[in-house]
Amino acid sequence: MLESLIYFSPVTILLVALLVLMFGERDENNAYGCFRFSRTMLLLSFGLAVIFYNKSTIVGLTVGNKFTLLFDSLLYGSGLALLYPSRKWFVSMNFPAHIFCGCLFLCILSGSLLICSDNLALTAVCCSTMLIGNYIMLKQGDNKKETDLGNKVYMVTAICAMVLLAIATAILYEKNGSTAYSELRTMLAINKDDPLLFAAIGMFVTVFVLLLGMAPLHFCASEVLGKTILPVFMYFLLVPFSAVWGGFIRFNISIAEPIFGQLRLFYMSAALLSVGIGAIGACSGQNIRKIFAYSSVFYSGIIFLTIRKFTLNAVSSGFVYLILYMFAIYGICICLFGIKKKGDYLFMLSDFEGAAQKRPYISAMMLIFMLSLLGLPPFSGFIGLFASLNYLALHHHFYQLVYLLSMMAVIAYAYLQIIRVMYFVDKRTLFDKVDSGIHMAIFLNMILMIVITLQPQYLLTGFRSMLEVLFL
Repeated sequence: MLESLIYFSPVTILLVALLVLMFGERDENNAYGCFRFSRTMLLLSFGLAVIFYNKSTIVGLTVGNKFTLLFDSLLYGSGLALLYPSRKWFVSMNFPAHIFCGCLFLCILSGSLLICSDNLALTAVCCSTMLIGNYIMLKQGDNKKETDLGNKVYMVTAICAMVLLAIATAILYEKNGSTAYSELRTMLAINKDDPLLFAAIGMFVTVFVLLLGMAPLHFCASEVLGKTILPVFMYFLLVPFSAVWGGFIRFNISIAEPIFGQLRLFYMSAALLSVGIGAIGACSGQNIRKIFAYSSVFYSGIIFLTIRKFTLNAVSSGFVYLILYMFAIYGICICLFGIKKKGDYLFMLSDFEGAAQKRPYISAMMLIFMLSLLGLPPFSGFIGLFASLNYLALHHHFYQLVYLLSMMAVIAYAYLQIIRVMYFVDKRTLFDKVDSGIHMAIFLNMILMIVITLQPQYLLTGFRSMLEVLFL
C-alpha cells in the first residue's frame, strides 16, 4: 500500500497544486507568486516521475517504461518552458494567473496519465479532462471577448467528443467485458470485421484528431488561436500537443493495430488534408499568430503522414520531427514575447514592420527558427524533415513525397511574407522595451538546437531505443 502511494506521488503533487490554484486562497495581483508556486510543484512532480519512470502510477490502469518517460519529459518540459515567458505577460498586463496555471496543471495531469494509460476507460477520462481544460484555457485567453463564437463552437464540439468517448467505451466494454488495452487488442484481432467495433475505435481516433488540432477538426488551432492571448496561444502549440501524440501512439500500437487495414484510408486522408489546409491557411491571413497556428496543422499532418503505419521506423522518424518542430515553434513564441508595443503583444503582420531595425537580435532569431521549421539545411529542422522524407522515400510513397514538397513551398510563401515585413519594409516602429530574460531564453533554445544539429546520431539512436520498448 505504501509503495503504491509513493509511486502515485507525481500525480498527487499535480492534484494538490491544481486544488490550491483553483480553490485555495490567492492574491489576484500576485502573478509572480502564482508562477513561482507552479514552477516549484511542476519540477517536484517531474523529478519524482523520472525517478519512478518504470513503475505503475495506478496499478492495473497504467504502465511505466522508457516510452512513457520520453513523452512525460516532453510534456513536463513544455509546461516548464511555458511558465517563464507567460509570467512576463501576466505581470506586465496585470492579469490574474491562477486559472491559467490551474489549466496547465490539469492538462499535464491528464496528459501524463494519458501517455501511460493501459486502460481505455482511463484514456477516455483523460481525453475528456483535457478537452475541459482546453475550453477553460480558451475562455481565459479571450480577455477582449473577440472569440466568443469560436469558444462556443469548441465547447459544443468538446461535449460531442466526450459523448463519443462514453459511447465508444461502453460499446467496447459491452463486447469484451473489460477495457484493458491487451484484452481489447485480442478481441479486435478476433473480430476485426465487426463494424460496431470499428466504429468505436473510429470514435476514439476522431477525438485524438480533434485534440491534435488536425484537419478537418482544426478550427481551434487556426481561427480561434489567432486572437487569444499569447500565453494561451503558446500553450496550445506545445503542451497538449506533446501529451496527445504520446497517448495516440500508445493507443494505436496497443489496441488498434489489428484493424490498421480499415483505418489506413482515414489516416492517410487526415494527414494529407492537414498538410494541405495548414499550408494554404497559413497564406490566407495577415495575423501572425494565425499563420503559425495553421503551421501547427501543417506540421501535425507531416508527423501523422510519417507515423501512420506505426512501425518502429515510422514512429522514430515522426518523433524526431515532432521534437525539432517543438524547439523551433517554442523559439518563435519566445520571439513574439519579445516584441510588443504600447504594453500589448502584437497580432498583425503590419505591426512588425521594420522590426529588424529596432529589434535586430530577436528578428534574426525568429528568422532562424522559421528556416528551421521549413527544414532548410544547415538548421536543426532539416534533421527532422530529412527523417520524414527519407522514410517516405524508402517506402516508395513518392506521390505523397511530391505533394509534401509542394505544400512546403506554399507554406514557405507565408514565412516569406513575415520576413519581408520585418526586414524589407522601412518603418521605424517604436517598440516597448524587451522583457528581462527573453534574450536569454531565446539564446538557450538556440544552443539546444545547435547541439542537436551537431550531434544528430545521439538524438536518433537514443530516441529509437526508448521508443522500441513499445514494440517489444
